[in-house]
Amino acid sequence: MTVKFENNPLKFAVAEQPAVDRATTILPVLEKTDADTITAFLRKPEMRERLQRQLANGTFSGKAGSSLDISGEGLILLGMGKRESFHPDTLHSSLLKFAGKLKDCENKKWILAFSADLLEAIDDYAGLYSNPELDPLLAPRATREVKHLKKSSSGGSMVAREDDSPSPLPDFRGPYDWAEAVSQSVSSLCVGADSMDLLKKSRKKAPAGARTTSTRTSNEPEIAVHVNGADRAGIREAIKRGEILARCINGARRIAAMPGNHMDPAMFEQYVRGLARDTGLKIKVFQASQLEKMGCGGIIAVGKGSAIPPRMIVLEYTPARAKVSGKLALVGKGITFDTGGISLKPPAEMHEMKFDMCGAALAVHAIASAALRRLPIPVVSLIGLAENMPDGKAIKPGDVYTAYNGTTVEVQNTDAEGRLVLGDVLSYACKNYSPTILMDFATLTGACVIALGHEATAVLSGSDALAGRIDTAARKSLERTWRLPHWQIFDEGLKSDIADTRNIAGRPAGTVTAMRFLSKFVDSHIPWAHFDIAGTAWRSNVSGGQPKGATGWGIRLLTQFMEDLAG
Repeated sequence: MTVKFENNPLKFAVAEQPAVDRATTILPVLEKTDADTITAFLRKPEMRERLQRQLANGTFSGKAGSSLDISGEGLILLGMGKRESFHPDTLHSSLLKFAGKLKDCENKKWILAFSADLLEAIDDYAGLYSNPELDPLLAPRATREVKHLKKSSSGGSMVAREDDSPSPLPDFRGPYDWAEAVSQSVSSLCVGADSMDLLKKSRKKAPAGARTTSTRTSNEPEIAVHVNGADRAGIREAIKRGEILARCINGARRIAAMPGNHMDPAMFEQYVRGLARDTGLKIKVFQASQLEKMGCGGIIAVGKGSAIPPRMIVLEYTPARAKVSGKLALVGKGITFDTGGISLKPPAEMHEMKFDMCGAALAVHAIASAALRRLPIPVVSLIGLAENMPDGKAIKPGDVYTAYNGTTVEVQNTDAEGRLVLGDVLSYACKNYSPTILMDFATLTGACVIALGHEATAVLSGSDALAGRIDTAARKSLERTWRLPHWQIFDEGLKSDIADTRNIAGRPAGTVTAMRFLSKFVDSHIPWAHFDIAGTAWRSNVSGGQPKGATGWGIRLLTQFMEDLAG
């Protein structure tokens, strides 16, 4: 099967009015939402009376994760929980799960409605986000306080809520408004409706000769978005942004979901060529013979044991009018399958190593997002592609190779292979593009999963300014990051008796020492951040805005980062 950079499975529009004949309204509601707010979306008076009785007797309370399907009467309610503890994760996870039903509802029209009640909760959520200690020039923060947390004018203490319980501890919060809610909701619905059962016999196929990248079918579900009191142009722009996010997220998820025999380095290259064609990106591909002449010993070393040669791909996006001087460089690890090489992995979970190219998937789809959004910032994405296999030609523990920048590396564990590929690509990016900002993304260490689980990506950077910008973009995009140490003292474990460095430093602080290894291939004057996405690239269950399986993590964050950088 040839994987393509396809359009989204749903189509969206701005709602002409809150209730439209022959349309079913999807209405996210808070606990204790006024019955009139809900019944306003019901057309039949008798159904309004019935629903009011259900709300009154507690049949549906709006508890987070609950739902009430009365689609026969044109309404589906999704519970968002208490107003004071509302979190966008609840909204987007509910829509992700609900979207699976849309696949069986072709030719049906829907309305996604944001009531005034929900918009107030969104406003309150954003108001909890403030950090005056952070330099506002690096990461501007909203400083408004939530209404129910305002200090009283008399004693200065916090006003108690109706239940007199302590205020919830603010968690990973950031700037958030109705436009962001619309964009993320559109994205969540598209991601949830796009099944990853790509190789199932029952999967519907496009007609022969059809170009799925540029055409839509007539039976796609159509969702109109209604935002109480919002202007149509703003809603339309938020929808467009959400559709681009979803298209790029789903693209990254599709190629990550494919098994190794359907997405090897050669197949990945063909996919990227198609993506470049569809988005107008400039592409350069360096094959194995070229990489050997260039001295990219790390990429060659990792790919030596595979029958499919490694390669490096460079994508460039140059806007017509750039508002930012310099260039943003994105580097991705693209190990299309990782057996561990001679240092063979345990067999039980080895099938999951098809996801070891999620960093490369992120890098190529993030630049595609920039191109589709026409952001006024030059971007270059560079990925190293290889398959790490055990073979008579494979690199062995103890072998030494010379990297692109001349550093000699002793390979003490062939399962620490991603950093070998990244070292060459990072040093190539520094030498040939001198980026203003450099970021790399890799499913690099199991230690990162132990440290942060599947809910956050580790960020390591020596630049406080860059780390601040990343944190702001992460909070707004709802893709969590956490900064880990980057201190030079961790270099001690990487000393080699025979070469300039070795590729591992033992189990302690494995995520940090991996970054310290990569630092040997980055020019010290370039602001650089390393993202370890080992825990966030794929997951076993829906959580917040992240779907089951390959998540496409990072597309939302990087799009937000680039928008902030350009704006």
